[in-house]
Amino acid sequence: MDNIAPNVYVSTGRPGTNAGCIVLPEGIVAVDAPTLPQDAQAWRGQLDSLGKPILYLVLTDSNPERLLGAGVVSDDGRIPIVATRATYMQISTYSENFWRLFVENWAHRYPHHAPPPSSPVLPELMFTHSLILCRGGSEVKVEHVAGATPDSAWVYFPEQDVLFAGDTVVVGTPPIMGATPDSRAWLETLARLTHPRFSHTRIVPGRGPVCDQSAVAALSDYLARARQLVRTLGTNEQGRVDYTPLIAELLSPFTIAEGELELMQRRVKAGLERLLEEVRAESTWP
Repeated sequence: MDNIAPNVYVSTGRPGTNAGCIVLPEGIVAVDAPTLPQDAQAWRGQLDSLGKPILYLVLTDSNPERLLGAGVVSDDGRIPIVATRATYMQISTYSENFWRLFVENWAHRYPHHAPPPSSPVLPELMFTHSLILCRGGSEVKVEHVAGATPDSAWVYFPEQDVLFAGDTVVVGTPPIMGATPDSRAWLETLARLTHPRFSHTRIVPGRGPVCDQSAVAALSDYLARARQLVRTLGTNEQGRVDYTPLIAELLSPFTIAEGELELMQRRVKAGLERLLEEVRAESTWP
Protein backbone atom coordinates (compact mmCIF):
# COMPACT_ATOMS: atom_id res chain seq x y z
CA MET A 1 0.00 0.00 0.00
CA ASP A 2 1.46 3.34 -1.09
CA ASN A 3 0.27 6.67 0.29
CA ILE A 4 0.35 8.98 -2.76
CA ALA A 5 -1.52 11.92 -1.19
CA PRO A 6 -3.20 12.69 2.13
CA ASN A 7 -5.98 10.11 2.60
CA VAL A 8 -5.25 8.40 -0.74
CA TYR A 9 -3.64 4.96 -1.03
CA VAL A 10 -2.91 2.70 -3.98
CA SER A 11 -1.82 -0.83 -4.77
CA THR A 12 0.16 -1.13 -8.01
CA GLY A 13 2.65 -3.56 -9.49
CA ARG A 14 0.61 -6.71 -8.90
CA PRO A 15 -0.59 -8.98 -11.72
CA GLY A 16 -3.73 -7.64 -13.37
CA THR A 17 -5.31 -4.41 -12.28
CA ASN A 18 -4.39 -1.61 -9.90
CA ALA A 19 -6.50 -0.75 -6.88
CA GLY A 20 -6.79 2.24 -4.59
CA CYS A 21 -8.82 3.91 -1.90
CA ILE A 22 -9.87 7.30 -0.62
CA VAL A 23 -10.27 7.77 3.12
CA LEU A 24 -13.17 10.09 3.92
CA PRO A 25 -14.14 11.30 7.42
CA GLU A 26 -16.83 8.61 7.73
CA GLY A 27 -15.14 5.74 5.92
CA ILE A 28 -13.33 4.42 2.85
CA VAL A 29 -14.20 4.52 -0.83
CA ALA A 30 -12.31 1.65 -2.45
CA VAL A 31 -11.58 1.81 -6.18
CA ASP A 32 -11.23 -1.50 -8.05
CA ALA A 33 -9.55 -4.57 -6.56
CA PRO A 34 -6.34 -6.52 -7.22
CA THR A 35 -7.02 -9.36 -9.62
CA LEU A 36 -5.66 -12.43 -7.80
CA PRO A 37 -7.74 -13.28 -4.71
CA GLN A 38 -4.65 -13.62 -2.52
CA ASP A 39 -3.63 -10.09 -3.51
CA ALA A 40 -7.20 -8.91 -2.93
CA GLN A 41 -7.17 -10.46 0.54
CA ALA A 42 -3.89 -8.73 1.37
CA TRP A 43 -5.31 -5.43 0.06
CA ARG A 44 -8.50 -5.89 2.08
CA GLY A 45 -6.35 -6.40 5.19
CA GLN A 46 -4.52 -3.17 4.45
CA LEU A 47 -7.82 -1.33 4.05
CA ASP A 48 -9.03 -2.69 7.38
CA SER A 49 -5.80 -1.49 9.01
CA LEU A 50 -6.81 2.10 8.22
CA GLY A 51 -9.34 1.86 11.03
CA LYS A 52 -12.46 2.95 9.16
CA PRO A 53 -15.29 1.01 7.51
CA ILE A 54 -15.36 0.49 3.76
CA LEU A 55 -18.37 2.43 2.50
CA TYR A 56 -18.26 1.55 -1.21
CA LEU A 57 -16.25 -0.31 -3.81
CA VAL A 58 -16.25 1.51 -7.16
CA LEU A 59 -15.52 -0.47 -10.34
CA THR A 60 -14.05 1.42 -13.29
CA ASP A 61 -15.34 -1.14 -15.81
CA SER A 62 -16.57 -4.73 -16.18
CA ASN A 63 -13.26 -6.33 -17.14
CA PRO A 64 -13.27 -9.76 -15.42
CA GLU A 65 -9.80 -9.02 -14.07
CA ARG A 66 -11.45 -6.41 -11.83
CA LEU A 67 -14.11 -8.84 -10.67
CA LEU A 68 -11.99 -11.71 -9.38
CA GLY A 69 -10.96 -9.74 -6.30
CA ALA A 70 -14.05 -7.54 -6.03
CA GLY A 71 -15.93 -10.13 -4.00
CA VAL A 72 -13.10 -10.24 -1.45
CA VAL A 73 -12.93 -6.45 -1.05
CA SER A 74 -16.73 -6.07 -0.92
CA ASP A 75 -17.42 -9.04 1.41
CA ASP A 76 -19.24 -10.76 -1.45
CA GLY A 77 -21.37 -7.69 -2.08
CA ARG A 78 -22.21 -6.83 1.52
CA ILE A 79 -20.34 -3.58 0.89
CA PRO A 80 -22.17 -1.79 -1.95
CA ILE A 81 -20.45 -1.96 -5.33
CA VAL A 82 -20.79 1.19 -7.45
CA ALA A 83 -20.48 1.09 -11.25
CA THR A 84 -21.98 2.40 -14.45
CA ARG A 85 -25.24 0.81 -15.50
CA ALA A 86 -23.38 -0.47 -18.57
CA THR A 87 -20.99 -2.31 -16.25
CA TYR A 88 -23.92 -4.00 -14.51
CA MET A 89 -25.42 -5.03 -17.84
CA GLN A 90 -22.11 -6.42 -19.12
CA ILE A 91 -21.39 -8.45 -15.98
CA SER A 92 -24.92 -9.84 -16.23
CA THR A 93 -24.04 -11.38 -19.61
CA TYR A 94 -21.10 -13.43 -18.29
CA SER A 95 -22.14 -17.07 -18.49
CA GLU A 96 -20.90 -19.78 -16.14
CA ASN A 97 -18.83 -21.20 -18.98
CA PHE A 98 -17.26 -17.80 -19.78
CA TRP A 99 -16.36 -17.29 -16.15
CA ARG A 100 -14.99 -20.82 -15.75
CA LEU A 101 -12.71 -20.38 -18.77
CA PHE A 102 -11.54 -17.01 -17.52
CA VAL A 103 -10.73 -18.39 -14.07
CA GLU A 104 -8.95 -21.39 -15.59
CA ASN A 105 -6.78 -19.08 -17.69
CA TRP A 106 -5.63 -17.15 -14.61
CA ALA A 107 -5.11 -20.40 -12.71
CA HIS A 108 -2.87 -21.58 -15.54
CA ARG A 109 -0.83 -18.37 -15.45
CA TYR A 110 -0.55 -18.34 -11.66
CA PRO A 111 -0.96 -21.96 -10.50
CA HIS A 112 0.02 -21.18 -6.92
CA HIS A 113 -2.61 -18.43 -6.70
CA ALA A 114 -5.54 -20.23 -8.30
CA PRO A 115 -8.68 -18.06 -8.04
CA PRO A 116 -11.98 -19.61 -6.95
CA PRO A 117 -14.60 -20.33 -9.63
CA SER A 118 -17.34 -18.38 -7.82
CA SER A 119 -19.46 -16.06 -9.95
CA PRO A 120 -18.75 -12.30 -9.95
CA VAL A 121 -20.70 -10.02 -7.62
CA LEU A 122 -23.06 -7.59 -9.34
CA PRO A 123 -22.99 -3.84 -8.62
CA GLU A 124 -25.70 -2.55 -6.31
CA LEU A 125 -25.50 1.19 -7.03
CA MET A 126 -25.51 2.24 -10.70
CA PHE A 127 -25.35 5.47 -12.64
CA THR A 128 -25.53 6.51 -16.28
CA HIS A 129 -23.50 9.72 -16.55
CA SER A 130 -22.01 10.70 -13.20
CA LEU A 131 -22.36 10.24 -9.47
CA ILE A 132 -21.08 12.05 -6.40
CA LEU A 133 -20.34 10.09 -3.23
CA CYS A 134 -20.44 12.53 -0.31
CA ARG A 135 -19.62 11.59 3.29
CA GLY A 136 -18.57 13.90 6.10
CA GLY A 137 -18.23 16.94 3.85
CA SER A 138 -15.82 15.30 1.37
CA GLU A 139 -16.81 14.42 -2.18
CA VAL A 140 -15.72 11.70 -4.58
CA LYS A 141 -16.84 12.18 -8.18
CA VAL A 142 -17.45 9.18 -10.43
CA GLU A 143 -17.94 9.75 -14.17
CA HIS A 144 -18.79 7.54 -17.13
CA VAL A 145 -16.21 8.36 -19.82
CA ALA A 146 -15.36 7.28 -23.36
CA GLY A 147 -12.46 4.91 -22.89
CA ALA A 148 -11.26 1.35 -23.37
CA THR A 149 -14.72 -0.17 -22.95
CA PRO A 150 -18.34 0.94 -23.37
CA ASP A 151 -18.69 1.05 -19.57
CA SER A 152 -15.47 2.88 -18.63
CA ALA A 153 -15.56 5.18 -15.62
CA TRP A 154 -13.05 7.18 -13.64
CA VAL A 155 -13.02 8.38 -10.05
CA TYR A 156 -11.86 11.87 -9.07
CA PHE A 157 -11.06 13.12 -5.58
CA PRO A 158 -10.93 16.93 -5.94
CA GLU A 159 -9.78 17.52 -2.36
CA GLN A 160 -6.36 16.02 -3.22
CA ASP A 161 -6.55 16.30 -7.04
CA VAL A 162 -6.21 12.54 -7.58
CA LEU A 163 -7.80 10.71 -10.51
CA PHE A 164 -8.33 6.96 -10.64
CA ALA A 165 -8.55 6.52 -14.40
CA GLY A 166 -9.11 2.78 -14.77
CA ASP A 167 -8.05 1.35 -18.12
CA THR A 168 -8.78 4.69 -19.77
CA VAL A 169 -5.12 5.31 -18.88
CA VAL A 170 -2.49 2.56 -18.72
CA VAL A 171 1.27 3.00 -18.35
CA GLY A 172 4.05 0.73 -19.57
CA THR A 173 1.74 -1.87 -21.10
CA PRO A 174 -0.38 -2.10 -24.26
CA PRO A 175 -3.96 -0.94 -23.70
CA ILE A 176 -6.78 -3.46 -23.76
CA MET A 177 -8.83 -2.55 -26.84
CA GLY A 178 -10.77 -5.68 -27.73
CA ALA A 179 -14.05 -4.07 -26.64
CA THR A 180 -13.29 -0.41 -27.40
CA PRO A 181 -16.45 1.08 -28.96
CA ASP A 182 -14.94 4.31 -30.30
CA SER A 183 -11.20 4.92 -30.32
CA ARG A 184 -11.64 8.50 -31.51
CA ALA A 185 -13.83 9.27 -28.51
CA TRP A 186 -11.20 7.65 -26.28
CA LEU A 187 -8.58 9.95 -27.80
CA GLU A 188 -10.84 12.90 -27.00
CA THR A 189 -11.02 11.75 -23.37
CA LEU A 190 -7.23 11.60 -23.24
CA ALA A 191 -7.09 15.08 -24.76
CA ARG A 192 -9.18 16.28 -21.80
CA LEU A 193 -6.41 15.09 -19.51
CA THR A 194 -3.88 17.35 -21.25
CA HIS A 195 -5.85 20.42 -20.17
CA PRO A 196 -4.05 22.73 -17.72
CA ARG A 197 -6.61 21.89 -15.01
CA PHE A 198 -4.98 18.43 -14.79
CA SER A 199 -1.42 19.77 -14.78
CA HIS A 200 -0.90 18.85 -11.11
CA THR A 201 -3.23 15.84 -10.97
CA ARG A 202 -1.88 12.52 -9.74
CA ILE A 203 -3.28 9.89 -12.09
CA VAL A 204 -3.69 6.30 -10.95
CA PRO A 205 -3.85 4.25 -14.17
CA GLY A 206 -5.68 0.97 -14.48
CA ARG A 207 -2.31 -0.73 -14.97
CA GLY A 208 1.19 0.55 -14.36
CA PRO A 209 2.71 3.08 -11.96
CA VAL A 210 1.08 6.28 -10.72
CA CYS A 211 1.71 9.07 -13.21
CA ASP A 212 0.77 12.59 -14.26
CA GLN A 213 -0.67 13.99 -17.47
CA SER A 214 2.67 13.59 -19.26
CA ALA A 215 1.99 9.83 -19.47
CA VAL A 216 -1.14 10.46 -21.51
CA ALA A 217 0.86 11.38 -24.63
CA ALA A 218 2.36 7.89 -25.00
CA LEU A 219 -1.06 6.23 -24.85
CA SER A 220 -2.53 8.76 -27.28
CA ASP A 221 0.35 8.11 -29.68
CA TYR A 222 -0.24 4.35 -29.41
CA LEU A 223 -3.95 4.69 -30.22
CA ALA A 224 -3.32 7.07 -33.11
CA ARG A 225 -0.59 4.85 -34.54
CA ALA A 226 -2.74 1.73 -34.22
CA ARG A 227 -5.56 3.48 -36.08
CA GLN A 228 -3.11 4.52 -38.78
CA LEU A 229 -1.66 1.02 -39.12
CA VAL A 230 -4.96 -0.80 -39.54
CA ARG A 231 -5.76 1.45 -42.49
CA THR A 232 -2.79 -0.11 -44.29
CA LEU A 233 -3.96 -3.68 -43.79
CA GLY A 234 -4.70 -5.86 -46.77
CA THR A 235 -5.41 -9.58 -47.08
CA ASN A 236 -3.22 -12.46 -48.22
CA GLU A 237 -4.05 -15.00 -50.93
CA GLN A 238 -6.29 -16.86 -48.49
CA GLY A 239 -8.18 -13.68 -47.73
CA ARG A 240 -6.72 -13.42 -44.24
CA VAL A 241 -5.30 -10.35 -42.55
CA ASP A 242 -1.68 -10.61 -41.38
CA TYR A 243 -1.37 -8.67 -38.13
CA THR A 244 2.13 -9.95 -37.29
CA PRO A 245 4.23 -6.93 -38.36
CA LEU A 246 1.77 -4.50 -36.78
CA ILE A 247 1.82 -6.39 -33.49
CA ALA A 248 5.62 -6.34 -33.47
CA GLU A 249 5.72 -2.59 -34.10
CA LEU A 250 3.15 -1.76 -31.44
CA LEU A 251 4.86 -3.93 -28.83
CA SER A 252 8.34 -2.55 -29.55
CA PRO A 253 8.18 0.34 -27.02
CA PHE A 254 7.26 -1.98 -24.14
CA THR A 255 9.30 -4.20 -21.86
CA ILE A 256 7.38 -7.46 -21.71
CA ALA A 257 7.75 -9.65 -18.63
CA GLU A 258 9.05 -13.17 -19.10
CA GLY A 259 6.23 -15.51 -20.05
CA GLU A 260 3.84 -12.68 -20.94
CA LEU A 261 4.76 -12.15 -24.60
CA GLU A 262 2.07 -14.42 -26.04
CA LEU A 263 -0.57 -12.79 -23.85
CA MET A 264 0.50 -9.30 -24.96
CA GLN A 265 0.51 -10.38 -28.60
CA ARG A 266 -3.05 -11.66 -28.24
CA ARG A 267 -4.06 -8.43 -26.50
CA VAL A 268 -2.67 -6.27 -29.30
CA LYS A 269 -4.17 -8.48 -32.01
CA ALA A 270 -7.61 -8.28 -30.42
CA GLY A 271 -7.30 -4.50 -30.34
CA LEU A 272 -6.25 -4.34 -33.99
CA GLU A 273 -9.16 -6.56 -35.01
CA ARG A 274 -11.58 -4.25 -33.19
CA LEU A 275 -9.95 -1.15 -34.70
CA LEU A 276 -10.17 -2.62 -38.17
CA GLU A 277 -13.92 -3.05 -37.73
CA GLU A 278 -14.15 0.54 -36.52
CA VAL A 279 -12.17 2.18 -39.32
CA ARG A 280 -13.96 0.13 -41.97
CA ALA A 281 -17.29 1.29 -40.56
CA GLU A 282 -16.03 4.88 -40.65
CA SER A 283 -15.07 4.56 -44.34
CA THR A 284 -18.52 3.24 -45.30
CA TRP A 285 -20.47 5.81 -43.29
CA PRO A 286 -22.70 7.87 -45.65
